[in-house]
Amino acid sequence: MAGSAGDGGRDGAAGAGGTAGTDGAGGTAALPTEQEVLFVGGFMSQLYEELSVNLENDINRALQNAARALNVHIDLPLNQSIDIAIGDAIANALPRIELPFETGGYISFYTQMRYFDMEGIAHQDLSDVSESFDTSESVGHNAAAILEFLRSTDKQIIIVSHSKGGLDTLDALLDAPELWGDTVVGWVALQAPFYGSPVADPAPAAINALLLGAVGGNGQSVDDLKTVTRVPYMDANEERIANLTASIPIISAYSTYEASASVTGFASTFASGIFNAALVSALTQIVVDNYWATPLNIPRVISASTTAAIALIRLRVETALAAAVATIGLMDLTNVYMNTVPGVPNDGLVPKDSTALPGAIHRQMALGDHASPVMDVDPLKNFWTVGARNDLTLELITEVRSLGDSPL
Repeated sequence: MAGSAGDGGRDGAAGAGGTAGTDGAGGTAALPTEQEVLFVGGFMSQLYEELSVNLENDINRALQNAARALNVHIDLPLNQSIDIAIGDAIANALPRIELPFETGGYISFYTQMRYFDMEGIAHQDLSDVSESFDTSESVGHNAAAILEFLRSTDKQIIIVSHSKGGLDTLDALLDAPELWGDTVVGWVALQAPFYGSPVADPAPAAINALLLGAVGGNGQSVDDLKTVTRVPYMDANEERIANLTASIPIISAYSTYEASASVTGFASTFASGIFNAALVSALTQIVVDNYWATPLNIPRVISASTTAAIALIRLRVETALAAAVATIGLMDLTNVYMNTVPGVPNDGLVPKDSTALPGAIHRQMALGDHASPVMDVDPLKNFWTVGARNDLTLELITEVRSLGDSPL
């Protein structure tokens, strides 16, 4: 059965600004054997995964390969010469370059899938099980990939989509009413821009095609996110959407926030983390120690103190930089843009109102940006903890199942 639209919570469910309650980690029953969760990632999520998983290894591999090719050529008397291959030694001695990615960072649904594994909750990631699905492709292309999977599975599916993955899912389901309530028994749409995103509107189609073509995508995927595309789509499919939301339980969830960091704020945080009272005290002690070592040689005192001070500041920069970067949200610039231009509550990429699928339950999540429900973005600011993200996902799945005929 379908739930009614609105922001209010019901028993055990999330109300506006909050999250639902659960039995706690380890106390949740597994899905029936005939059911599983299908995760459908958002725009470009596969590229984020490629960066976080493979880029660090690729960089180190390339550096080592370049080093191994190094030879030293020495000319000897009597027209003799020798090549000394030192590349292997250099390659083996190279320090490993480590990018600031936590394990699983920037990968959509990574922590949820690890958590579901521990809880014994059956799940699949569409990116892993579909060769056709590509998060940088158009809505029509990905809708076909989703339908191909749904028509081939023998499971009952609870879909959990993120962002553009919600548009892909909607387009697929509208074309397959025979799957409603039979194969697809529930859908949680996280931050789906059903009515488009103002962030996509200024992007020229030609530029979209050029940039996305470089990573194997399709410029149509950005055009599909524009308000001028989505509003007519939703209007044209009003009746079919009403039939869908009356046939299966659907929760459309959103978050909002307002960026507190700026370039000025970042610089201030960064500088104050270095040049503070603790640094002044340490530098004072350095100068005092150097003065008493050679009290009659002031140039030497200045030189030695400066060298020691620079070394100390360099050490402090590393710590201060990490603290300052952690104040910057991944979506802060676009959040500021949408707050000043359209002036609507948003998560940095999608306005709240755009996520309201007619006939579905409209659920507010905790304060956070567009990345919060699906990924960690260290070393940038994370609005949610891993535990909050995992619990919220499970709570929404539990709620959408309780609205149907398959209570836990």
